[in-house]
Amino acid sequence: MADIVITTVAKVSEYIIGPVIREGKYFLCVGKIIKDIENEINELIFERDNLLDRVEQAKQRTEIIEKPVEKWLHDVQSLLEEVEELEQRMRANTSCFRGEFPAWRRYRIRRKMVKKGEALGKLRCKSDIQPFSHYAPLPGIQYQSSENFTYFQSTKAAYNQLLELLNDDCIYMIGVYGMGGCGKTTLVTEVGKKAQESNMFDKVISITVSQTQNIRDIQGKMADMLNLKLKEESEEGRAQRLWLSLKENKRILVIIDDLWKEFNLMNIGIHIDNVNKGAWKILVTTRNQQVCTLMDCQKNIHLALLSKDESWTLFQKHAKITDKFSKSMDGVPRELCDKCKGLPLAIVTMASCLKGKHKSEWDVALHKMRNSSAFDDHDEGVRNALSCLELSYKYLQNKEAELLFLLCSMFPEDCNISIDDLILYAIGLGVGGRSPLKLSRSLVQVGINKLLESCLLMPAKDMQCVKMHDLVREVAIWIAKRSGNQKILLNVDKPLNTLAGDDSMQNYFAVSSWWHNEIPIIGSLQAANLEMLLLHINTSISQSSFVLSNLTFEGIEGLKVFSLTNDSNSEVLFSLPPSIQMLTNVRTLRLNGLKLGNISFIASLTRLEVLDLRHCDFNELPCEIGSLTRLKLLDLSRCHFYQQTYNGAVGRCSQLEALYVLPRNTVQFVLEIIPEIVVDIGCLSKLQCFSIHDSLVLPYFSKRTRSLGLRDFNISTLRESKGNILQISENVAFTRLHGGCKNIIPDMVEVVGGMNDLTSLWLDECPEIECIFDITSNGKIDDLIPKFVELRLRFMDNLTVLCQGPILQVQCFFDKLEELVIYHCKNLRITFPRECNLQNLKILSLEYCKSGEVLFPKSVAQSLQQLEQLKIRNCHELKLIIAAGGREHGCCNPTSTHFLMSSLREVTILDCPMLESIFPICYVEGLAELKRIHIAKGHELKYIFGECDHEHHSSHQYLNHTMLSQLEVLKLSSLDNLIGMCPEYCHAKWPSHSLRDLVVEDCPKLDMSWIALMIRSGHSQHRLNEVCNIF
Repeated sequence: MADIVITTVAKVSEYIIGPVIREGKYFLCVGKIIKDIENEINELIFERDNLLDRVEQAKQRTEIIEKPVEKWLHDVQSLLEEVEELEQRMRANTSCFRGEFPAWRRYRIRRKMVKKGEALGKLRCKSDIQPFSHYAPLPGIQYQSSENFTYFQSTKAAYNQLLELLNDDCIYMIGVYGMGGCGKTTLVTEVGKKAQESNMFDKVISITVSQTQNIRDIQGKMADMLNLKLKEESEEGRAQRLWLSLKENKRILVIIDDLWKEFNLMNIGIHIDNVNKGAWKILVTTRNQQVCTLMDCQKNIHLALLSKDESWTLFQKHAKITDKFSKSMDGVPRELCDKCKGLPLAIVTMASCLKGKHKSEWDVALHKMRNSSAFDDHDEGVRNALSCLELSYKYLQNKEAELLFLLCSMFPEDCNISIDDLILYAIGLGVGGRSPLKLSRSLVQVGINKLLESCLLMPAKDMQCVKMHDLVREVAIWIAKRSGNQKILLNVDKPLNTLAGDDSMQNYFAVSSWWHNEIPIIGSLQAANLEMLLLHINTSISQSSFVLSNLTFEGIEGLKVFSLTNDSNSEVLFSLPPSIQMLTNVRTLRLNGLKLGNISFIASLTRLEVLDLRHCDFNELPCEIGSLTRLKLLDLSRCHFYQQTYNGAVGRCSQLEALYVLPRNTVQFVLEIIPEIVVDIGCLSKLQCFSIHDSLVLPYFSKRTRSLGLRDFNISTLRESKGNILQISENVAFTRLHGGCKNIIPDMVEVVGGMNDLTSLWLDECPEIECIFDITSNGKIDDLIPKFVELRLRFMDNLTVLCQGPILQVQCFFDKLEELVIYHCKNLRITFPRECNLQNLKILSLEYCKSGEVLFPKSVAQSLQQLEQLKIRNCHELKLIIAAGGREHGCCNPTSTHFLMSSLREVTILDCPMLESIFPICYVEGLAELKRIHIAKGHELKYIFGECDHEHHSSHQYLNHTMLSQLEVLKLSSLDNLIGMCPEYCHAKWPSHSLRDLVVEDCPKLDMSWIALMIRSGHSQHRLNEVCNIF
């Protein structure tokens, strides 16, 4: 019985005393509760900030953040706000509640705090979310420009007919045909863009097929548009993967441009069946109506040439002339336009060629057009068009441009032609002669500009490339064919070895082979006049071996340019025969993407001026390369050296003018060999262009600059060198620099021996640097670094000041600065002295910095006439970007404040919780170029543009005045106290016509009236892309 009683008592104690103790801690352990909560909050904030950094990095890589990540961040923000509210209530309840049981209320609050603490811990444990992000899909057809599209009656009719057919569920195959250059591609591009904008299709895909029909290349382009990675090796497997991806879309439009012959759509994953017929539509463009028949097109649209009036309108547009001008020229321009026979390409080419020319040049052009008979064997329409284009070539009157025109025809259709490659080939063919490399580059660039101005070349999306229209290319090949000494053979449809023994090879000046179906095996080519041979490997055979016979180079000893490039992803083992030593006349040698092994044969090519070994693997650069007394350019970008020691070969190239070294070797090579090369080449007196760096240190710079980027470099090694390239470097970057320098001036400049050409300096994780420019003792910045304009700093933990010394010298530092980027320099306080002038500053980015309450005094802000981009992030002390009148003595004349920042285009302000406004409202009139505003996480921000405090300001001056007329993007998020764009009394009008993207989220106090007005605006309704999460 006693045992039963004891057991019962123990059980009762467990259920009563335990909870009493747990509940009692809410009264007795207040300090511990608060401390535990604070620890949880700090840990959660740390996880959140890390995640936000990852989000920012992902967005810079054009990735889209997964929804669970966004939800986690939103949950964190909500929970932290709830905890903050409870903390405020806890502090308020420490006093008596007028007899209303304060202890009971404290108990309830503390109990909730403990629960919130547990929630904080659980949420923190869920921060590792996978997957985190995914790549954003490419814009596809929307990326293509509509700038040169002109609606005429003929094009408008075809445009409307195509849209009608796309809306017809019974039609799934449509053909558009017409002669080359009549505007087929431009038309279907506009139709595709309209279809996408109207949400007629889930996906619009545009691919160019051309004559070669390279299936893998086309599959790759389709995969890019579908945001898909193709891992399959076979073309059939890749096609099936594309089909599986396409099936995820209900309605698809595929534009197949420039089709020359029948094409099996299943090769690229397009299979029309009874299920998707009508939902999937194919739009084909071709020059030949028969192709439409072969492709089973249900409806064919012929794109006719322009009428005389339409042609004349287009001609006037590109020649920049009027009817009055034509009459004053006795009708010569009008007759020239008529000679183009309504072909848009010919019209644009002819008009651009004669724009701004004297009357006599118009007369000569008309005479040549009347007497041109270059293409008599073509049909009349093609003959007229090609005659116009041939005339444009004759009109170049620049031998470099004429040569480049022919060189560009050696590349396949729709190819992006690298300008740097053209320069290498032109030098090999004698452009510039024995002149310095810089002059040869300039001559080639002038020629390219001439071709672009004449519309014989087109700019590519890649700024480093150009493109040639396929009709223009036909003209170039025709011209070369008729030339006595510049005949070109473009081989795209058969193996190169079939040309061996062909007697006609004797007459060719240049041969280019783009045969993709197998590794090209070259037999003996008997071509004594051959000066240029371009071979391209593009094979899906992995680990391919390419071996040339001993007789390969016999019969072509006069070769001046030899290029062998591997364009595939496969590694190709390439064995050069001993007969390559017979090429003693070769001036440009390009071997790209090959495993070469021993390359000692280079020493026998005594006339070599350009050696390009990009993406090649080989033992080492032979020391004998020093015997090549004409070698001007050496490119070792992305090379892999089997030997992990340096033999001093580069330093022996005494005539070298350009050097590019960007290795893909081991860390040992980067840390040991690169510094040895840097020291070794200090004696190369003619070196003018170089880019030597680790890709982790310095991004891509133009090959026409002098760039140096080093990791873990000991600067003291340069003390005893007779000369070093740092003295002439323009762009310099160091990561973890060491060697005893506490600053750039004077310490590093003294060690280097002068840095007069320095324009850009990047420093990352350099703990020894305490000050960038210390000029307290002697020297002037203007004398020491007269060209300096850009400074970028990252993780410089011991840096405390940018520039110190006499105020005039500090002013000089700021006067010339064009770009200033500072990231995470924890001991650096950013200050802009009132006396400094930022008249040249274009880009300013401050992230995770100490800035003080005010960034710019008014006097400094007055000088920001060139500022284009402003980014401020995580500056927690910042209250004002520009000082208010009461916070600065002796401020500038207020009547001129509207001229501030007149070039500003982008403003990004993130996580600056104390910021009160971006700029005062009185400055807005000067922001005529502002296109993007992005503001997030500003707790104190009430107005984007705050009150103006000087007496000359009147609120009525903005009445019915539209501000920021060029604004295209406005993003506002997590702004708890934001009320509006500006104080209501200002009566300003904000843009609607220009705005394209509007995002407002988590702005609970924001007045929605002006947003609603913009959305309802009839002009902007079809252009506004996004309005989301408006509260």
